[in-house]
Amino acid sequence: MATGTYPNPEIPTRVPLAVTPENRDNTTAKDSKVVNGFMEKGQDGYLAYKRPGLALSSYSVAASHGYGLYTWIGDTYANFGGTLYKNGVSLGTMTTTRINTFDQVLGGTPSLFITCGNKVAYYYNTVAGLTLITFPAGMTNLVRGSAYLDATMYVMDVNANIWGSGLNDLSSWVSSNYIKAQIEPDFGVALAKHLVYVIALKQWSTEVFYDAGNAVNSPLSPVQGAKINWGCASADTVQEIDGDLLWLSQTRELSYEVIYMKNLKAIPVSTKPVERLLAKAAFSEVYSWTWKGDGHSFYLLTIEDLNLTLAYDIKENLWSQWTDANGNYMAVSDSYGALIQGEDSGKIYSMALSNTDDAGSPITFDLYTPNFDANIDRRKIVKLVRVLADKTPGSVIQIRHNDNDYEPSTWTNFRRLDLNQERPFLVDDGTFNRRAYHIRHQCNTTLRLNAIDLQMDLGTI
Repeated sequence: MATGTYPNPEIPTRVPLAVTPENRDNTTAKDSKVVNGFMEKGQDGYLAYKRPGLALSSYSVAASHGYGLYTWIGDTYANFGGTLYKNGVSLGTMTTTRINTFDQVLGGTPSLFITCGNKVAYYYNTVAGLTLITFPAGMTNLVRGSAYLDATMYVMDVNANIWGSGLNDLSSWVSSNYIKAQIEPDFGVALAKHLVYVIALKQWSTEVFYDAGNAVNSPLSPVQGAKINWGCASADTVQEIDGDLLWLSQTRELSYEVIYMKNLKAIPVSTKPVERLLAKAAFSEVYSWTWKGDGHSFYLLTIEDLNLTLAYDIKENLWSQWTDANGNYMAVSDSYGALIQGEDSGKIYSMALSNTDDAGSPITFDLYTPNFDANIDRRKIVKLVRVLADKTPGSVIQIRHNDNDYEPSTWTNFRRLDLNQERPFLVDDGTFNRRAYHIRHQCNTTLRLNAIDLQMDLGTI
């Protein structure tokens, strides 16, 4: 026996639920994981929930690629296929091949600012309409992102020059209003704002600037000692939620981690299993988005060449995997608040836990437990399997097991459990030395799973 003593056979033994992915290599084929769900710390351990679902909004357009989403002064703006829409009505076309980022100026003439990630930027207001910004000579090759600070809008180019606008005037840019992020000789990747700082994300480093009120050239000056030794692998992975920043980082050695910046402190939040997945990626097509609700805040990272969407729960500090109805990555290109933009559908959705499917398509929740041996290398005889979950009319789970280290061909057939029963259970579930369980839920209902209890006897070998 590894630790302790074998429990009284009359007292059920609790199988540990999957808490976060534990893949042993750079695939998700084996080991514990949660798909289309998330975990929440309860009084007696973790609870498993089905992820929030999608409901179609009224602002959808003809099927086209989604390039960005934003809500401004009560209206919803979205770029689909290179056309900017306001509440589903076209405002004009834009030159774009990458995800847009949106910002705003409320002083002077309130204006929406849009950087396109393909070296151009626009602004929109009710006076001028949608306007392509003409920058001074030399101000070219802009990267994705912007930062509005103290009445000035800042952008950055690939040479890590940070340029500032006129005060609350997106049509005014002068070539002398710039400062270079040059602690390291790497190229600029993305620009963002954090607290009262401008954050320059570069290839393998990150620099921080503040408004020093300089009388000439740029108002910005570098924050001494604030250099961060992680850069940015892709501008499309940079997201802000509650004033904090998250992005997929890279170093000179081309190692990849997800970084979380809070109160100007940057820390890796990707686990070793997640980083094993990232190490295999080509990052040819990457998207990121966020969702917040019901006490949780999520950062979502989609890597298309891996057919994978990873969901990071910031408050729980846990990861899971989310998919579409066919088991592929979630085809979401951007989000703002509770609104979600489809990647190629021309559709905008609202996302909430109260939505129990994805606009009519079922959500398949899968939970694979860790391998379980009850801390003893002896044969266990399972008399009864009891699933503890919320009693919900119409909610059914399927459960199966694998006694051969997740070998795909050795999963048993699913057995069905009705969660509207008072105490749902299965009898006579065989014998094992080590076992993993797989629970699947495909019903148009909510799901909260508390535990799996096994009533077992101990064999002689």
